[in-house]
Amino acid sequence: MKVEIISIGTELLVSDILDTNAAHISRSLREVNVALTGKVTVGDDPEMIADAFKVALRRADLVIATGGLGSGKDDFTLEAVTAVTNRRSTPEPPGIQGGIILGDSIVGSTGIMVEEQNGVLVCLPGNRREMSYLLETEVLPYLQEQLSSDVRTGWSLLRCVGVMESSLKQELADLNATPEQRITFDSFAGQTNIRLWAKANHEAALNEKLTQLKTAVSQRLGDHVFGEEADRLETVVLGKLRQNNLRLSLAECYTHGVLQQAIALLPAATEHIQLLPAQTWQAVATQLKLDNLTGDNLSQWCRSAANALRSQTNTDLSLMVYNNVTQGGVQILITLASPHGVSVTQRSFGGHPENIDQWALTLGLTHLRRWLLVHN
Repeated sequence: MKVEIISIGTELLVSDILDTNAAHISRSLREVNVALTGKVTVGDDPEMIADAFKVALRRADLVIATGGLGSGKDDFTLEAVTAVTNRRSTPEPPGIQGGIILGDSIVGSTGIMVEEQNGVLVCLPGNRREMSYLLETEVLPYLQEQLSSDVRTGWSLLRCVGVMESSLKQELADLNATPEQRITFDSFAGQTNIRLWAKANHEAALNEKLTQLKTAVSQRLGDHVFGEEADRLETVVLGKLRQNNLRLSLAECYTHGVLQQAIALLPAATEHIQLLPAQTWQAVATQLKLDNLTGDNLSQWCRSAANALRSQTNTDLSLMVYNNVTQGGVQILITLASPHGVSVTQRSFGGHPENIDQWALTLGLTHLRRWLLVHN
């Protein structure tokens, strides 16, 4: 089977940002027996996107496109798909007649798959986190089903936080030293997906190898592993809150509401999580009746905000996430107030603040999960 990758977005074409999506997809395709025909980048132009789709479908059996799936003025992917497939657009998901929706809109972004006689067109969101999730849980399993071989191959996913990829590679090096199995890693904004790959002569032997490998990795990494396969960090954390019958209040400053967006639509989230809509320190201070924030009292201000938030909302826990952008870089402060006191995580980043909001999401949820594990 031949696969081609198309990256959509003028910002990629003019190199304003790096195309990490295409790199991740091409690495992941090595886990299945497919040939990559090429990687193409095209700007936000419906005719150019449609032309790229037509050319790719002549060369490949399956085309994976990322970007342009939103409803903004520069999002033309759906329009291009309808032009190439001669299918009509629809107001309901997935937005095109006969298309297959990928993912669940309740817990994250979705993609689209259109099966044509001359090939399959897969469109994924441009958001790195959502793209990789759909690739791992929808696209790669679909590819695996299409392939047949006398030798059975397969993989399993473990998801972890709190440890660097370089440390993971060193810790698991001896498990990665056989041609019958291998371990690969994909890290983004503090989360690492560990793909466990194996091959065997029949299905039962393959499942046994994967189970043994998963057990060995899980035992070594302990609670750094937060889930597997389709698990998301936010759903795992919500499950812990529900399991312990705890209620959490959450406030964010200058993170574009990234945690609230990830949590708000989760089933039963409102039963255990109360969201403070304020997005600036001034709005938080006004709502919680706090003193003004100065350059010297940020850490103490966040502590006061977390304590006041917990007290005024009458919740078991409160989480304050603050993204502090300075000339020297970015600092993320995570402050959790509980009956046992206040705990803090701080992380500094240099350079351009790209993907900082995603780091805030990971650090905030990881700190909360760690507290829930300790106080289970």
